[in-house]
Amino acid sequence: MSPTTTESEPSPGAPPPVPPRAARAGARAGDGLARAIAVLAVLLAGGAGFLAWNAQKTFSSLSSSATGRLAELGEEFARAKSSLAQAQAALKESQSRIAELESRVTDAQESRVAVEEMYRELSRSADDRMLAEVEQLVILASQQLQLAGNVKGALIALQAADQRLARADKLQVAGLRRALNGDMDRLKALPLVDTVGIAVKLDALVRQADSLPFLVSETLPAARPAVRTSVAGEAGYLRVARDFWDEMKGLVRIREIEPNEAALLAPAHGYFLRENLKLRLLAARVALLARDEASFRDDIRASQGWIGKYFDTKAKVNANALATLRQLADSPVSISPPDINASLAAVRSARVAREKR
Repeated sequence: MSPTTTESEPSPGAPPPVPPRAARAGARAGDGLARAIAVLAVLLAGGAGFLAWNAQKTFSSLSSSATGRLAELGEEFARAKSSLAQAQAALKESQSRIAELESRVTDAQESRVAVEEMYRELSRSADDRMLAEVEQLVILASQQLQLAGNVKGALIALQAADQRLARADKLQVAGLRRALNGDMDRLKALPLVDTVGIAVKLDALVRQADSLPFLVSETLPAARPAVRTSVAGEAGYLRVARDFWDEMKGLVRIREIEPNEAALLAPAHGYFLRENLKLRLLAARVALLARDEASFRDDIRASQGWIGKYFDTKAKVNANALATLRQLADSPVSISPPDINASLAAVRSARVAREKR
């Protein structure tokens, strides 16, 4: 028999047995590690809490400082906006003042130019002013001739210019006066066109057109009442024949007219003839003002023909109208006025020579 043993031998493959002391030492080491980890965890938790508290405090501080800064920025923005509004108002006021100053500067410049022009006008001598006035008169005379054909108006202007030069004793204007007198002589030699007088006569004829008597009266003479006499014992057929004869005599009226081809008008046509006569006379007046001599002559001849053909030439008013028309037919209407370039050239040469001196 094998000897008896107090401890069984370990089976192969099993872990070796831990001694009891080693087990207790391991347990104590595990507890210490757990305590250390717990302490470390507590410390970490406290640090984290402290960091969180510090971060929250910092965030609160930053939030309060940011809120205060935003308030300050809002106040600064409000002050800047107010300052900008004041600056804009000041700018508008400055712009209005600048515009007013510019207007005053412009007025001052215009006044300065006017004063300078006035000074130049005053600085001119009396002879220079007289030559300028004479030139204006000669230009006026030329315009009257070229635009209106007014020979009388041009002659008056040239005469006024010559009279002004006659009062200039010291001014050497003998050549200028010779040119003016030559042009005045040529204007005086032209036939005078009395435009106003002819127009007045035509207006008078237009007013008389309604009162000119026709060759044949516009109204028929009143019929004479038939005076029938009855004869005692006259037969009825004889009385009827006499009444018929009286009626036939009332239907026919015989009037002697001297012209062989006198034109007779119906009473209703007289109105239109008078109106056409007025239109012819008015057309002659328009042609007179337009210096259209051909149209003027045609209208006057047509008016003469109508009055001689349809109106009673023995009536005094018609005879006077025909005499007026014959006088108008012989009156000049349009003339070819000469130019006065010699006077214009002479006065301008005198001014140029005066300015050179």
